[in-house]
Amino acid sequence: MRRVLLWLLGVALGTAVLLGAVMAASYSFTTSGSLPASEAQFGGAALTVNGSRWRVPLVGGLLDKAFYSPSTLSVEKLGTLYEAHPEVTLPPWATYATLRITADGMGDAAYFDGPVEDYAGFLYPANGEYKAELTVWRLPAGMTDVSFGAPADGAVLGSSGLERPAKAAGYYRYAFRFTIQASAELTLSAQRIEQGGVAALEIGGMVGNETPAVETDLGSVQCVRSPAGWRCYIPAAYNASAGSHDIAVTVNGETLSLSLVVTAKAFGEAEAQPDPPAPDGAAEEFRNVIWSLYEAPAREKMWHRAFLCPVETYTVLLDYGQTKVMGGARASQSNSTLLYTIPGDPVRAPADGVVAVAQNLGLTGHTVVIDHGCGLRSYLYGLGSIHVQPGQTVARGDAVGQVGETLTMDFKLGSKSISPWPLFQTSGGLFWQEF
Repeated sequence: MRRVLLWLLGVALGTAVLLGAVMAASYSFTTSGSLPASEAQFGGAALTVNGSRWRVPLVGGLLDKAFYSPSTLSVEKLGTLYEAHPEVTLPPWATYATLRITADGMGDAAYFDGPVEDYAGFLYPANGEYKAELTVWRLPAGMTDVSFGAPADGAVLGSSGLERPAKAAGYYRYAFRFTIQASAELTLSAQRIEQGGVAALEIGGMVGNETPAVETDLGSVQCVRSPAGWRCYIPAAYNASAGSHDIAVTVNGETLSLSLVVTAKAFGEAEAQPDPPAPDGAAEEFRNVIWSLYEAPAREKMWHRAFLCPVETYTVLLDYGQTKVMGGARASQSNSTLLYTIPGDPVRAPADGVVAVAQNLGLTGHTVVIDHGCGLRSYLYGLGSIHVQPGQTVARGDAVGQVGETLTMDFKLGSKSISPWPLFQTSGGLFWQEF
């Protein structure tokens, strides 16, 4: 029995010595060459590591060897980048990365500080010099940068046991500075639109923080923020002159120009009745309430799919753009659409928006105006009753009132009326590259 115990003890000691030798060899042969390749890029330029900390599994995956290289004050110079949003390219093994961007020489004030996935939505405020710090992590599921710790260089640690087979975990840090020298870029949704249509204009590239100014004889145009920079919508009213129209955009201190061609459309004609005499003061009331909206600041875009016709059952009595024929004589074109409806049916919000007007006007009767953002508003006239209040947020399809016998609908960008039918079919510039 004693011999057996001694034999078992010898085997155990021998195994321990062997394992120790194996681990010692593994520790010795596990060098910085075992670390993942540092393949991060910024703006297409390969970045040089400036600081790292890793835990690399030894043979068997029960222990880790730590590698630590402290960051230095050295900052890599990437030179001038001629793009408004240099892309961050991470190594294929990366599970998480953070980026911090400051103005070079401006201390700790950060323009961007967060996960790299959020960087896609960041817009540089201007051309100039910037400094950045990028930290790229590889962590197993269940481990965070906090729980990773701060092991000293060469330390032997117990494995986290969070993945099999065990893999290296840790981070590389990069510090670099660069200069951005880029211009704004203009993109139209279409080069040609017909009367009654809309063209979207995307202002991307180096756009800055100040709202661009857009000038065109097609109407007042207002810009709102978009993922690419700024977005605006340019109307071609029913009476816009056919031909080429110049568009001038002043953005970030430079003025760019392009042109949009408007083509003529035959709207036809329809029998119409003269408007009844307006009560005293009705015209002035209408100007004060309605016209004031034409130049009101644009809110953010609120529509996200096809608009609804305000009423479900209707007959068109007078369509947008049609020439009115009264008593056999041709009169003006209609900037709105007159619908014959079923009294008492609900009047629906055509799209998400905020109620701008909800009141009885002497000129148009019960009136509801909904602001859908980007200067686009729906004007609904002649309701039988109103069920909403100014400032109320409504969703597409919400009842805003009930119809009487007829309903007039007018969709405007600023002060210019546009055809309603493309809105109901998700066609035209209002639905180009939606955001």
